[in-house]
Amino acid sequence: MNNRKILTIQQIIESEKKFIAKFSEETILNVAGKKIAEYLKKYYADKKIFFVCGHGNNGNDGKKCSFFLKGFGIESKIFLIDKQAKQISKKIMDILQDSEIIVDCIFGIGVNRIVDNFYKEIINSLNFSKKKIISIDIPSGVCANTGKIFGTAIKADITLAMGFYKPAHFLLPSKSNCGKVKLLNLKLPSPKKRSPEINLISNKYTKKIPTFDLGINKYDRGHVIVIGGEMPGASRIVALTSRKVGAGLSTIAISKKFLSLYAGTEPGTILSLYKEDVLNKKNVLVIGPGLGKNFSIESIEKIIIKFSGPVVLDADGISNFKNHKEKFFNLLSKKKKIIITPHHGEFKRIFTYDNDKINNCLNAAKKISNCVLLKGSDTVISFPNGETWINNCKSNSLATAGTGDLLCGLIAGLIAQKMDFKDAILLSILIQNKLSTFKNCQTVEDFIYNIPQALRAFKKNN
Repeated sequence: MNNRKILTIQQIIESEKKFIAKFSEETILNVAGKKIAEYLKKYYADKKIFFVCGHGNNGNDGKKCSFFLKGFGIESKIFLIDKQAKQISKKIMDILQDSEIIVDCIFGIGVNRIVDNFYKEIINSLNFSKKKIISIDIPSGVCANTGKIFGTAIKADITLAMGFYKPAHFLLPSKSNCGKVKLLNLKLPSPKKRSPEINLISNKYTKKIPTFDLGINKYDRGHVIVIGGEMPGASRIVALTSRKVGAGLSTIAISKKFLSLYAGTEPGTILSLYKEDVLNKKNVLVIGPGLGKNFSIESIEKIIIKFSGPVVLDADGISNFKNHKEKFFNLLSKKKKIIITPHHGEFKRIFTYDNDKINNCLNAAKKISNCVLLKGSDTVISFPNGETWINNCKSNSLATAGTGDLLCGLIAGLIAQKMDFKDAILLSILIQNKLSTFKNCQTVEDFIYNIPQALRAFKKNN
């Protein structure tokens, strides 16, 4: 079962065409209808089921499902949207009152326009009914590729993903419309070459947590260097987090004018005045968090060129180039193993953004020939070769100051321990996800404190 792959509209169409060529269009319709019917039979056999069907394939799935339910001895009602249905107000409300489960089969992945007044009235009626809504494939009114809402959309309690996940199941704003997403296996063939190649981050990366023999010392676990600036809290979070996740040492390098600001730095973190030789014998560089708007791009450029290892670039390390974009692109494209970790605001200062998060992230990765991690509760990670991951975080507890710096520290700390670059990035996201589920985590200080607990939980489950 393809339970980690995410397919775009075009990839789904290609998959379905291959299936139909081998079997038939009627076969794919029967397979889909029966799978939906089996799901409804398993969980809602004793409920009054009401299908709302449009004219396309999504509506056909609903009608076929109703047919199979009848074969299972389960009666259901169908509301078919046609010309006569334009007088829907009383009719649909009468059926709604006598129903317990609404199955949304109005629009599928092919919708590409704003929902008009007629359909808007139907969708609003369903949403306001307070009945449980199950959407087939995606909630009607949602763009499958981008998660955009076409004016209005169904607010589903459950979405039955047909064959493969679609980006809209995990991207905002549509993620909020999907409710719980259940994948139904239709045995559709996966395209041999997917471009872009999008996947959900797999828990398999938790099995790659670095381990060491008894005879190790702190240098074996790696050394993270953070360039500090006028906001010491961010640099301190990165340095402490990198050690909490396992790095042996962390150093914050600052200019003399900021020295007094760092008086409260954690005793395990090395504090050093910045000189070029401070970059020597360090495994990972983090530059950007807490740097400040006045830190010159010439200094950032010089430090990145000087450092020979992997680089994590965030915050002002990105934003300060807003008026020098080509310099930024040229700087990063000349080096390997750089990851930038912007939020939307920082991303928009440097790159083109058109509300297609995956495409934006992919284009940015190609532009800098390096990894781009575009943050949010729908974080997207892209590499220039087209490999892309979406994070399926179901908590909003990470929406607090410092969690972006926490992520930089996690990535740097894992890379410092000689973990594979890509694996370290994806594991860092999974660690944050785990932390977001802890009830006692409210602030970034809580998250940092609980990092060892998250790692122990992963090791126990593995």
